[in-house]
Amino acid sequence: MIQDRDELRHQPTQKLSFSESKWFSFYDGELEFWVSCRIGLEPNRGKANRWVVIAYKGKVVFHDLSVNLDLPASDWTDITISGLHFQTLRTMFDYRIRYVSDEVKFDIIWKAATPVFDYKECKVPLPPSLAAEHYEQSGKVSGSFEYQGVVHSISGFGHRDHSWGVRHWEGFRGWVAFMAPFGAGSYLHLEEFNDEASGVTRHGFLYHNGRNIPLRDADIALDIPAGRQFPASFAIRLYDVEGGQYCFSGDLCLTSPIHFGRCQVGESFGTYRDAQGLETLGIIEYGFTHS
Repeated sequence: MIQDRDELRHQPTQKLSFSESKWFSFYDGELEFWVSCRIGLEPNRGKANRWVVIAYKGKVVFHDLSVNLDLPASDWTDITISGLHFQTLRTMFDYRIRYVSDEVKFDIIWKAATPVFDYKECKVPLPPSLAAEHYEQSGKVSGSFEYQGVVHSISGFGHRDHSWGVRHWEGFRGWVAFMAPFGAGSYLHLEEFNDEASGVTRHGFLYHNGRNIPLRDADIALDIPAGRQFPASFAIRLYDVEGGQYCFSGDLCLTSPIHFGRCQVGESFGTYRDAQGLETLGIIEYGFTHS
């Protein structure tokens, strides 16, 4: 069971590949603004990494991945890596996310809209290549974004995760993740992993009617046009453990590839449509390993 202390750094195992990471993604649909940012720690290697991707008005305006950075001594409550700052304001609820560079700046308050969901509550165990401990949460964001000398106010939605344990990026053949709000205060989180050891598994939850409900399974169809590495559209059907079914389809508006060793991660922002045709915006992440 996830507890407040799990927001802090964890004691690493002796495995060299032990890692810990926090990821935030958030967006303002009216402004056409979207950010994906992540800090990763590799304590047994004494290294850290971070990425920042920013899209605005239909195009990626900033993309930076930094690896082999010095491992900071600070905890997750107040940590800065190469200009990216994560600060815990209220454990499991409120966070400040800031980034400053010569090209862009943002200063965001992220407030939880759902309880944290522990992925050990999923019907199927997470694949061995993924860090064994993992939780996710959805929220709402407000703040500011500065680009080309103009400061914009931000109001929208966001998602986050925290993982720790032994991670083998290259053990994945591929994966895809979906995160979005829907209906009146509901949220979906769905991941499918294709792992060399465990094959294809699906995991996730819905926040619906005021509580988190684990998923039992899902059907996922991706349209990847000839000559492209990443999907252009998708259709998903989710089955929760209580017998509920939910259908969504959508289109990826833009994708920013991130090369992580032999892995390529496509951080994407797109449109979701429910079975009644109502539209919302959300996140899609598609990754694969180069042979």
